[in-house]
Amino acid sequence: MDFYAEFKKLCFSRPHNAISSRTADNCAFSDYIYGSKNIYLSWFLRDAQDCYYCEHIARGRDCVDCIYLSACELCYECTDCSNLYNCSFLQDCYNCSHCDFCFDCMNCKDCFGSFGLRHKQFCIFNKPYTEDVYRKKVATLKKNPVDKILHILRPEFDKHPRLYARQVKGGDNCYGDYIYFSKNCYLCFNVRNVENSGYVGEIMDPELPSGECYDCNEADGINFCYDCYDVKNCANCNFLYSCSNCSDSEYLRFCYNCQDCFGCAYLMNKQYCILNRQFTHDEYLLALKQIKEDLHKAGTHGKSLADILK
Repeated sequence: MDFYAEFKKLCFSRPHNAISSRTADNCAFSDYIYGSKNIYLSWFLRDAQDCYYCEHIARGRDCVDCIYLSACELCYECTDCSNLYNCSFLQDCYNCSHCDFCFDCMNCKDCFGSFGLRHKQFCIFNKPYTEDVYRKKVATLKKNPVDKILHILRPEFDKHPRLYARQVKGGDNCYGDYIYFSKNCYLCFNVRNVENSGYVGEIMDPELPSGECYDCNEADGINFCYDCYDVKNCANCNFLYSCSNCSDSEYLRFCYNCQDCFGCAYLMNKQYCILNRQFTHDEYLLALKQIKEDLHKAGTHGKSLADILK
C-alpha cells in the first residue's frame, strides 16, 4: 500500500470548506476564526469578540483596525502590542491603558505621543504634566487630524533606538522577536507562554501555554508537536492541519477530538483509525507498526503535508 497516495486521495475526497472557522458566531467575511463572535472582515482571531478589520488577535475585545494583539480591549490602530486597554495608534507597547500615539512604552497610563517610556503617567511627547494640564492639552491635540499628529511624531519616533528584539516578561534563553512570558525558544516569533521550542510562530493565546514544539504555526495550547499548522489543544502530534483537541496522532487534516489516529481526514470523536478506517486497539498498533516500517524502508517517513498534497 502506498500510504501517502491513499492519504492524499482521502484528503481530496470531498470539497474543502470555503473558510476555516470553529465555534464562531456572527463572523461575516472572516477566516480562521475560533471561539469568537461578532467579527467582521478579520483573519486569525481566537477567543475574540466585537472586532472588525483585524488580524492575528488572541483574546481581544472591541478592537478595530489592529494586528498582532494579545489580551487587548477597546483598541484602535494598534500593532504588535499586548495587555492594552482603551488605546489607539500604539506600536510595540505592553501593559498600557488610556494611551494614544505611543511607541515602545511599557506599564504606562494616560500618555500621548510618547516613546520609550516605562512606568509613566500623564506624559505628552515624553514630558510629564499634572493630571489637569495633561487632560486639557490632550483634548486640544485630539482636535487635530490624525495625519497631522503622525506627521509631528514620526521624526521624533525615528530618533528613538529600536530594540533588536521584543522580549517581555521572560525571554530567558530566547532567540527571536515578539516573545512574551517564554523561555528556551529558538527562532520564534509572535509567541506567548511557550517553552523549549523552535521555529514556531503565531502562538499568542495568553491562557494556553505551549511547549516542546517545532515547526508549528498558528497554534495555541500545543505540546510535543511537530510540523502542525492551525491547531489548538493538541499533544504529541505530528503533521496536523486545521485540527483541535487531538492527541497521539500523525497526518491529520480537519480532525477534531481524535486520538491515536494516523493518516485521517474529516473525523470527529474517533480513536484507533488509519485512513479513516476503524480498528481495535491491538489491530491499530499492528497496522501502524507495519505502515511505519514500510515508510522507513522506503526512506519517506516524516514527509511533510505540503509535500504529500502538492
